[in-house]
This record gives sequence, C-alpha cells and structure tokens, in this order.
Amino acid sequence: MLTVKPAKSMKGTCQLPPSPDLFVLAVIASLLSRRPITLSPFTDTPLVHFWIDTFKGCAQFEQSENCWSVTPLLQDPVQFINITTPSIPYRELVVFSLLGMGKTIAFSSIANKRLQSWKTRARRYGIEISIDDYSGSTGISIVDPPGLFAINKLHDENDITMLLGLASGLHGTLSFLINTPFSSPFRTIASLFGFDISVKSTVEKETDPLARRIKMLQKKPATSSGMQYSFTADFAQKEHDGSVIPVTLPGDEVLGAILLTARCLIQKGSFVLGNLPLETWSAPVLNFIRKMGTKITAQETGRTSFGSTGLLTMQKIELMGRKLECKPLITFKPYLPSLTILAASAKGQSVFRGLEDLRNDEPDGIDLIESCIRRLGARHGEMPDGIVMEGGKDFDGFDFEYAYHAELAAAFAIAGLHCIGTTTINDEFILHRWPDFETILSTLFELR
Repeated sequence: MLTVKPAKSMKGTCQLPPSPDLFVLAVIASLLSRRPITLSPFTDTPLVHFWIDTFKGCAQFEQSENCWSVTPLLQDPVQFINITTPSIPYRELVVFSLLGMGKTIAFSSIANKRLQSWKTRARRYGIEISIDDYSGSTGISIVDPPGLFAINKLHDENDITMLLGLASGLHGTLSFLINTPFSSPFRTIASLFGFDISVKSTVEKETDPLARRIKMLQKKPATSSGMQYSFTADFAQKEHDGSVIPVTLPGDEVLGAILLTARCLIQKGSFVLGNLPLETWSAPVLNFIRKMGTKITAQETGRTSFGSTGLLTMQKIELMGRKLECKPLITFKPYLPSLTILAASAKGQSVFRGLEDLRNDEPDGIDLIESCIRRLGARHGEMPDGIVMEGGKDFDGFDFEYAYHAELAAAFAIAGLHCIGTTTINDEFILHRWPDFETILSTLFELR
C-alpha cells in the first residue's frame, strides 16, 4: 500500500521514463512489417517484461545496455496469443492488428458486452468475428479473412482505430472523410515501416497572398467544427532489405499527464517536466489545462520516432471548469482519471461527454470512475454518455483498498497530495508500470 500525505510544494525537474505503451505499439509495427527493430532508451520494468512474455512466440527479444532488439520470427508458429490483463494500451489498434495477422486472441478477463460490441462494429465492414471458449478464457478470431480489405466508407469515427488495426493486419487500404483531424502515435511511426497514413484538410488553400488576406478579412476565424478531412491509409506489403529500424521512445505520456495534474494541484515551488511528448495524440490533459486558463511554456528539446519531446513549465495556473467532448474516445481514455482529478479541483462545473463506449467494459467504465470520485468526496452527476462534476471542494483523504489499473490509481494518489488528511492507495499496478513511483513522489514533493 502507498501512503500519501498532504504536500505543500512541488519542486525540481523530472525526466519521464520511456513509454511502455509506445514500446508495445512499436513491437506491433515490427510484427506487422516483419522488420527487426531496436528500441531505445532501454526500459526494464515488470510491465515491459509482461508484454515481452506475451509476444515471445512472435518475436525474439534481446536486451543490451541501452536498447531492446526485437526480431520477428519469419516462420511465425504462434497463432494463439493469451492476454492476461484488461489494461491493453491502444487496445483496439493492438487487438485488431493481431486479429488481422490471423491470430486468435484469448482474454483472461474481458466483458462479453465488449466482445459483442467489437463483433457488431466489425460486421459493418464485412469482417466476421468468432467468439469461443478456450479452457476458461474467451478467445476471438476472424472467420475467413478477406483476400482484399479496402474500406471507403466510415460509419462512426470511433471505428477509425479498429479499422487501422484491421487494415494493417490484413495489408489493406482505407479511404474516407472524417470530421476531426485524427491523431495517433501509430500514424507517426507508420512511415518508418513502409506504411502510409495521411490526414489532410479538404479545404483548398489559396496560393495568392493577396487573395488569402482578403479572405481573412471577410470571414470569421476558421475552427475545426464543420471542417472535413480526407483520411487515407495504405498497408500494402513492400519490398525491403531487412535492415534494422531504430525506434526511439519518448517519455511516458500517461505519467506526464499525471505529473501535470499534480502541478496544477500543488502550485507552490518551481517544477520542470522533461522528455514529455509534445504531439497532439498525447495532449488531452495539456489542452484541458489550457482551456481552464493555465498558461504553459513548452520548449522542444528533442525528436523521437513518435515525434517531438521537450520541457514544460507552467507560468500561471488557473482551474476553471470546462466542457470536454471526448471524441475519439481512444485518444482520451488513458487520461480520464487525470481529467477528473483536475475537474474535482476546479472552480465551477466540468462536463465530460462521449464516454458511452466505456459502458461496454466490466466493470462499467463510467461507473468505475464515478465510484472513485465518490471515494474522493467530489460532487458529480451521471449522464448516459458522460460525467458532470462540480469542483472547488476540499477533500479529507481517502482509501483505495482495491488494485485499480495504474493510470487510475496513480491519478488518485496525486489527488491525495491535495487532501487535508492521509490517503492510502493499493499500488500493485502502479509499481508494475512505474516501480519508482514512490521515489518520484518523495523527490518532487515537500510534505506538510
């Protein structure tokens, strides 16, 4: 159990450790392309070893002083993958990529509603999924995979990540219009492996400078609402020389969001966060903080295979409640615990919409977050597709006896720093992902 006492200041510099979620995404890209990779900087945590053990029948993993080497097995004998955790990073992309590669995936813990939802959504695009029992585990596979997979009509924008997985595993193509500028770390690294994912605005740009100026004077500033984007993806297999692809990992985007949340709650002291991914796909908490009124300075200091990273400091911190449409949900899901902690400490009301897909999990994803909010003592209300929260209340301290997944448990541990009394958190999954989490807290925070 982790004991969290009230903090009076947060100071120092924290360099984020490499992202384990992007480690998994890079391994998936390696398996899809059959290209060997090196992953650096080296990361050695129980969670990384869990995923190495999960994929050991598909690739050979070797560690050196500064990197992991991943070599896909060209004569891949493994058609059955057992995933023993419900917390799968970039879940739909990972699951449907493996399904497209012809794998049967068995889950030791997954809701039947989730499986039925996947089956229904995949059927929209001509893919039939079989759900079977494998010695007490529930397994899924694709029935008669199509020889050619090409989708040119989108039924729901929440399907994009699922379709990316299917198209990548089946070496297919996608082409359709969307209403939001889709962002994903998979899109960033696709070109390294010979894949192409493109999102372009359908609005034609005026090339004449004078004409552009006249349009700017005549029209209101453009917003993303009402705009459309052309989304295309091509995963056709290409010839390659078999050379090793070096993949560099940025800092852990989830831990970065949690520490940003901590900084908003504990404002005394000087704090700098380093190695933080500065891309759109990692920015839900950062954008929410900005909407609340906080002034932030970001300085790019490096480039990784997943985009730019840098240092971040907060110049002025204000937390005013805001409404947030969490679409596509896959972008916001890892950050929802941090977002709710921010809302609980803000002045006024915050509303989170677009969460209805969480109801397909077991336990119900919205109910799970609300139960934690009640334990904290924050005021909230429920909607069919989201949560309403009233912030600005002081909290006494609370206890989490149950082992929640890492991003949920760690975010509420941060909330404990802002409470009046002592908080205890079951840190089983926190330590699985971040073995040094308690050390990070003791280094950065001066306790009351």
